[in-house]
Amino acid sequence: MTPQNAFDLLASDYDETFSYTPIGRYLRGRVHSRLERLFRAGDHVLELGCGTGEDALRLAGRGVSVLATDASEAMLDIAQAKTADSGRVRVEKLDLRMLPVSGDTGSTPNPQPSALAFDGAFANFGPLNGLDDWRPLAAWLSARVKPGGMAAFGVMSPLCMWEMIWHGTHGDFKTAFRRWRKDTRFQPQKPSPPSPLPQGEGKSSRFAAEPFRVSYPTIRRLTRDFAPHFRRVHVEPLGLFLPPSDVFGGVEKRPGLLKVLMRLEDRFGRWGGLALLADHYWIEFERLNR
Repeated sequence: MTPQNAFDLLASDYDETFSYTPIGRYLRGRVHSRLERLFRAGDHVLELGCGTGEDALRLAGRGVSVLATDASEAMLDIAQAKTADSGRVRVEKLDLRMLPVSGDTGSTPNPQPSALAFDGAFANFGPLNGLDDWRPLAAWLSARVKPGGMAAFGVMSPLCMWEMIWHGTHGDFKTAFRRWRKDTRFQPQKPSPPSPLPQGEGKSSRFAAEPFRVSYPTIRRLTRDFAPHFRRVHVEPLGLFLPPSDVFGGVEKRPGLLKVLMRLEDRFGRWGGLALLADHYWIEFERLNR
């Protein structure tokens, strides 16, 4: 199963299990505050891995035109429905592992804008982790983002402190240190539909897609791969004191703990030197004039 098919599996529940949770709203709000610094009304922006369209909808509400792309057709269907009334969002399929060399994506009848058509580009919450070499993406974006334009990404970090501590203390060392392995596999899972079979007669309570490979680039690696075309200008943690999504439930059912963690995130969670210890880091590049 390919990554886009795997995320087709997750699409229908994605907002409920992430976007609309207290922690998900907080983290997405952090990203929106950065995006609103980078892009202004009248800009044209390319989004990579748009998911259900939450970020595109937010930018469109502030007058930014967005070409929202994703490899998952199920995610794109939701994004299309969600942004249909905005008038500033166009939705199109794009697989980052098979970037088109011509002016269109090669997967839809809608042509992409011509070279150097975008004032910036961004990807939120891990689309770049589906790659293991970011140089082709950097070169591809350099032909589409105007000099001086910004490219910003939310990237799953290789040293998530929460993951190591939480799963380590629960004895699950395979999960605790999964980001350290060179060949890490992600296996999307969701609750299975109700089964007519009694429990224990061959029906699992969950069903899963086949796992696919994910990579966790360091800040140094991503900076190096983008360096021929882009200059890094900003980096900060995203989810330093708040847990990864698979632990949301364990924290959100403890409102007092959640309140403390959000305060810590507000106070210390933007220190760039701690970015690799967070669930994600947020990194921004400026397109060089060359």
